[in-house]
Amino acid sequence: MEHGVVTDDSVPTLDLRQVERRDRRAAWERAMASRLVPMGVHLSADSDEDNHGMFRSLDVSDIKVTQWECPELKLVRTKRLVETTDTEALMLLTASAGSQVFELDSRTARMEAGTARISTTRVAYSSTVSSVLRKRSVVIPFAALAPYDTGGAIPDCLMLDQSRPLARLLISFVDSMSTHITCMDPAEVDAARDALLTLVAGVIRSNTRAAYDGPALLQALRSQLEWWIKEHLRGGPIRVVDMAKAFNVSSRTVHRAFSLTGDTVRSVVRTQRLAGARRDVVATNLPIGSIAHRWGYYGASHFGREFKTFLSMSPSDYRYSFGISHVDKHSEMETLNPRFASTMNDLAS
Repeated sequence: MEHGVVTDDSVPTLDLRQVERRDRRAAWERAMASRLVPMGVHLSADSDEDNHGMFRSLDVSDIKVTQWECPELKLVRTKRLVETTDTEALMLLTASAGSQVFELDSRTARMEAGTARISTTRVAYSSTVSSVLRKRSVVIPFAALAPYDTGGAIPDCLMLDQSRPLARLLISFVDSMSTHITCMDPAEVDAARDALLTLVAGVIRSNTRAAYDGPALLQALRSQLEWWIKEHLRGGPIRVVDMAKAFNVSSRTVHRAFSLTGDTVRSVVRTQRLAGARRDVVATNLPIGSIAHRWGYYGASHFGREFKTFLSMSPSDYRYSFGISHVDKHSEMETLNPRFASTMNDLAS
């Protein structure tokens, strides 16, 4: 593989200064498709010769985290690209220098240093970077975010600035996490993943609360019901009648609390059960069949189908890629592949 050119998701870094000028647009488009979503790229002919763009990947388990330095360019994410993209994910962008303007059907938004933008892969837009932009992108699969209470649908474009403490904390956390992730062991990476998802869900929930149609009491009940589900997942079947009895409400009220955000009791139980099982896959050496039994699946095959549906990998493959028990995997790869070791040392420096 030619150094500096992105060919697939496994490539951790790109520096366009090491790419022939005629190939830079294609290389940047591959980088976008690999680390964000497919989109058209137009690099400015007037861009400074020393600023042709670069990125490095700093992934947190199954969450893609990328540090970018973008030259002057224009990006286009057409509706056709949206329709032909299989990825279902949330995208969080934070900027540390420069600015980026987003043109959507309904509004224009500007991201600049110290601010952030939350969107999804389902949104079409065009974007302009008029000077060198330094930013971080975080791509979170919907399946990873599902167990966390976002309070409703993820907005097409949610701009965050330093005026809200929770948004400020999220932006700071992403910046700090990107600095320290290469030094973390797998247990710390999984803890960082959980903290990141909790913060993202909290920011979305706090910023979309005013859009709820249901009464405030139902919103509060929903949070308590989700807590109850988590506490009782391994105690047998989750029944609406038991939840209603625990909170002294009717079964209809329980269903209404979940329907506020378009969910059902069954869908929430499903995602919470999978989240608990995922933690066991990552953090323990329990056999897959034992994990399936522990979390109430019919068997290993049933668990495997559910797991792959949500996380696009079998439990065994997921454990091999992200499991804490494979802490020595990268050191073994470095021993076998000096070029890999050199690349990772460059990233850590």
